[in-house]
Amino acid sequence: MPAQVTLSVIKGPAKGKVFPFTEHDTFLFGRMPDCHARFPDDTQVSRHHFILEACPPKASLRDLGSLNGTYVNGKKWGGRKSGESPEQGARIQYPVVELQDGDKITVGQTDIMVAIEKGAAQPAVNAGIQPGELSEISPENLFALVFGGEKETGLLEIPGFVAEKELGRGGFGAVYMARRQKDDTKVAIKVMLSQVAATEDAVQRFKREMEVNRQLDHPNIVRFIESGSHKGAFYFVMELCDGGSLMDLYAKNRGPLTPEQLMPHALQALEGLAFAHSKGFVHRDLKPGNILIDRGVARVADFGMSKSFQMAGLSGMSMTGSTAGTPVFMPPEQIINFKYVKPVSDVFSMGATIYYLLTGAFPFDFPAKRDPMDVILNDDVVPIRKRLPTIPKPLATVIDRAVTKKHKDRYPDAAELLRALA
Repeated sequence: MPAQVTLSVIKGPAKGKVFPFTEHDTFLFGRMPDCHARFPDDTQVSRHHFILEACPPKASLRDLGSLNGTYVNGKKWGGRKSGESPEQGARIQYPVVELQDGDKITVGQTDIMVAIEKGAAQPAVNAGIQPGELSEISPENLFALVFGGEKETGLLEIPGFVAEKELGRGGFGAVYMARRQKDDTKVAIKVMLSQVAATEDAVQRFKREMEVNRQLDHPNIVRFIESGSHKGAFYFVMELCDGGSLMDLYAKNRGPLTPEQLMPHALQALEGLAFAHSKGFVHRDLKPGNILIDRGVARVADFGMSKSFQMAGLSGMSMTGSTAGTPVFMPPEQIINFKYVKPVSDVFSMGATIYYLLTGAFPFDFPAKRDPMDVILNDDVVPIRKRLPTIPKPLATVIDRAVTKKHKDRYPDAAELLRALA
């Protein structure tokens, strides 16, 4: 029997409702129509009151700056002080509650019981590396710790490859430049470490999804060569694009790019994205750092890695946990419909990427004391001409449509956005 998290409403207007989770997913509680559990008539419930993330057998909850707070076993979490506005109260510093079997969540008139079934015991794949330990591993020792190489250099041989240097790192792992031994071809190897005890089922599901990426053969998509796993780490061998990313180009430029600098690369990236959408793929993690430059040509990288890693439950809590990043390029529906992101969501992220590279600002304002998810769910997008009045109106119109909050008002996929921009 697989692990499962179940929410059962035992008191209040929705008494009797049950919400089971057998896969990584999110649950939004509040008054708004986009909430999974909606209570429009309960005055003690805020618009978006709390978000619960289930990654069976784990679950965690974060209050989203609600007026009255969220109670777990009678203890209050979050909530605004008397006289504070929602903007002042929605602090990103609100702690995350790690839920346990038998916990009771109380908001207004509603009580919800949490049941957690751990499922049949299965061997954990990441023996020797503790979940969450990645942030404490030094760059030079990451490969050594995972694969057992020399700690002095952190460089070692993966079957058929020799790692040479680190190119960068993020929340789940690091990217290395390596040499393929049979022909001395330079490649990039991305190492991702599971943040949870990965079962064999999760590993196989992730590998199957990643193997499908071999279908994405396009000049504007970084080619996936092969993959493997060892001691809790998953490694992916890809073509090496040594021209850096659009984020590197932004840094080299010391600030926003001009349309003339950016748009040729943006159009090329959209060519690759449109091809992927036509094959039924969604990227789910588009941002300036995932669009690489190879001999002057833009190529989309990391296709499906983030999504597959999350959906297999290997990333841990990506919305509420300590490894969750600031979702500055994420559309609202990716928070609400975690498992069912469509090409239209990539359109938002691509539009937000272009918006940022042209202006140096994000489509939403993210004040330091606001939870970014609360901002995305409740605030309006800032029209790009308010950030950059000199941008040509036709270009501004296309970008504003790409990043509109309502997905039905956006371009439906990358091909439509590409035609509009071109």
